[in-house]
Amino acid sequence: HAPLYEAALAEYPLLPIYVFEPDYWKQEDAAFRHWEFTKQSLEFLRVDLSKLGQALVFRQGKILQVFEDLRKEFEINAVYSHQETGNTWTYERDKSVRAWGRVNGIKIIEYQNNSIVRGLVDRNNWAAKRDKFISKPIIEKPNIRPLEINLAQISVDVNFKGNSVEINKQIGGANHGLKYLESFFQGRGNNYRKEMSSPLLAEAACSRISPYLAHGNLSVREVFHFVKDNHAKNKKMLTSTKSFKSRLAWKDHFGQKLEDDFSIEVGCLHKAFENLRPKTPDKTLLAAWESGETGFPFIDACMRYLRTTGWINFRMRAMLMSFASYHLWLDWRNSGKILANFFTDYDPGIHWPQVQMQSGTTGINTIRIYNPVKQGIDQDPQGVFIRKWVPELCHLSSAELHKVGTGESKLNLGSSYPDAVIDLDRAGKYAREKVWAVRKLDGFNNHAQSIIKKHGSRQNKLRDFVNDRGKTNSKLRNNRQKSFDF
Repeated sequence: HAPLYEAALAEYPLLPIYVFEPDYWKQEDAAFRHWEFTKQSLEFLRVDLSKLGQALVFRQGKILQVFEDLRKEFEINAVYSHQETGNTWTYERDKSVRAWGRVNGIKIIEYQNNSIVRGLVDRNNWAAKRDKFISKPIIEKPNIRPLEINLAQISVDVNFKGNSVEINKQIGGANHGLKYLESFFQGRGNNYRKEMSSPLLAEAACSRISPYLAHGNLSVREVFHFVKDNHAKNKKMLTSTKSFKSRLAWKDHFGQKLEDDFSIEVGCLHKAFENLRPKTPDKTLLAAWESGETGFPFIDACMRYLRTTGWINFRMRAMLMSFASYHLWLDWRNSGKILANFFTDYDPGIHWPQVQMQSGTTGINTIRIYNPVKQGIDQDPQGVFIRKWVPELCHLSSAELHKVGTGESKLNLGSSYPDAVIDLDRAGKYAREKVWAVRKLDGFNNHAQSIIKKHGSRQNKLRDFVNDRGKTNSKLRNNRQKSFDF
C-alpha cells in the first residue's frame, strides 16, 4: 500500500481513516451486499493496522465535512490515497477533494492503483507499463506513529438496496482472500481452464478472489507475486496458472478502459448504438429477468443462483447480460445496474465495459448472442443445476428440461413456472438484424478505429492480450470472453 508506506515515512503522525459517505451508498450501483463485504474488510483492516501502531478510524458523512471536522482537531499536512477508478459519483467527489486541498493548502497525494495508468493518450505502451508495475517488489508494511482519537464503531444506520448473500457467503478481509488463493493453487484449481465455464463446477474450480480484488483486500501485484514465488513451477497447475495470470491482466485492461473514459458507465462506447434500444425498459421483461422468471430454465437458474450467492462464473454472467440485451431487447444501463447490485464482486472498471461488450455497443468486439438453450445443454446436460435452482421443473426429464421455452412440444410445466416471455428464435433474429444494420452505417468503421486506438488491447511480452490492431484469428480474439473467472 504505497500511500500508507509513504505517509508513514513523513515526519508527522498518521491517521488511517475510512469515511462512509451516505450519498455514495445511495447510488444505483451500490447495494447492501457490497457494504456487508466492505464492513467485514474494514474490521479486518482495523485489527491489521493496529498491529502497525494506529488502528483504522471510522467516520461517516460528506467527506469534506469530515475533513473540516478533523482540521478543528489536528493540523492536516497532506492526504494520501490511491487513485480511484470508480463510478461517476466518485470521480466528481475526488475532484472536490482536490479543490478543497488547493484552497486550504493541503497536499492531496494520489498513487497509482494496481496497473491503472492515469492520463493515457492511447494503449500503445500500456501493456509494457503494466508488466513493469506488477513486477516491482511488494511494499513493506510500515510502522505508524499513532494519534489520540476516538476510533468510532464501524456501524451505520442506512436503508440499503438489496439483501445479504444467503448461501456460500464470502467474508471480507485480506486473510480470507489469501485462503481462497492458497487453496486454489493447492489443488482446487487443477482443472480451472476446463471447469470454469460450468456453473456446476466453477464455484470450486475458480479462485474466488474476485471480491477481494474488487474491494481492495488484495492487489493485483500481491497476487502476481504470490503465484510467481510459490507456484510458478507447480507442474499440475501450469495450464491453470497461465490462464489465471492472463485473467489478472485482462482485469487491468478493462479497468483502464473506464479510467480513460468514465462515460462508459452511462453512454455507448460507439455512439452509433446510442438509440438502438428503448431507454425506458419493458418493465415486465426486466422484472422477469431480474427475478429468474423468464420461462427459460437455464437463464432462470443462473439468475436465482446469482441473487442468492452474490457470484456466478463469467460465461454465465455474459449469457445473462446477452439475453437481457439481445433477446429481451433491454437497454444495458437498466440491466447493468441490476447485475451490479447482485455481484458482491462488483467492480465498475470490469462491469461497465463488459456490460457494453455483451450488449454489442462497443463497436469493436464480436457480436455474441448466447443461446440459453444451447448453453444449458452444454454446461448442464443432465439438468442438475437447473433442478436445484428451478425446483418447479424437477418432474421433467433432462431432455424435457432443455426443451422448455423452445416451443418444440407441449410440456407439463405445472402451475408455478411461467411460459417463455419471448419467442427465442424470433427475438434473436430481430436483435441480430438491428445490431448489424448499425455496424453497416457509413462512418461506423472510422469511429471504431478511433475506439481501438484509445481502448484496444496490445500484445505484451507475456502474451496475455489479443492485439486489437492486428489481423487476429477469430478463435484467439474470442478468448477475451473468458477473462474474469477468478
